Amino acid sequence: MSKVDRYKDSTHCSAGCLGLSCGMPLNPETAGKRFDIGGPEILTYREMMDQYADARGITRRIIFRVPVLTPLLAAYWVDLVTPVSSGIAHPLIEGLKNEVVCLDHSIDQFVPIVKTPFKEAVKIAVSEEKEGPGITGF
Repeated sequence: MSKVDRYKDSTHCSAGCLGLSCGMPLNPETAGKRFDIGGPEILTYREMMDQYADARGITRRIIFRVPVLTPLLAAYWVDLVTPVSSGIAHPLIEGLKNEVVCLDHSIDQFVPIVKTPFKEAVKIAVSEEKEGPGITGF
């Protein structure tokens, strides 16, 4: 199984991060504590790519599993087949080796916010890319 299928992430929409960052200083019970923040779902990177394609209304990409693929080789492959700049792609690919899953949801009792599902967050980001920030109600 490739890292794209295996590693998971509980990505949080930036508006949720801002809401938490603004709400924590207002609550004295959060002083001096550390909290994990994460979205409402845990997805593999492959699931995120599929949901991104769905949210953008584009065809899901074919993903090939290869027995051995280092982050460096993967980065070179992305350089070869996509228009994404290496300054963006390489650090993202390097990060695929790390799971980023929020296991501690104790922040929810101090700062209640609505957690945006990944696909909806992509739609919001895409609409802001087209229309400008604030248009979607953030």
